[in-house]
Amino acid sequence: MGKIELTREEAMLVMRLLNLFLSKAQALNVRDNSDVVPAKALKQNIFNQFMKLDEREAENESE
Repeated sequence: MGKIELTREEAMLVMRLLNLFLSKAQALNVRDNSDVVPAKALKQNIFNQFMKLDEREAENESE
């Protein structure tokens, strides 16, 4: 499966939508839904990629 590239703004929008979905799922006490676990994993993956980008940008600024 190929990768999809998003801009930072698009990725932030996806994160906000995932947060909304997960907060609604939590409010409805839905924990065993087959969509919740992949949504959490995607949110964590996007967060990790943001952290890597921020680290690279900080390294580039310090050089």
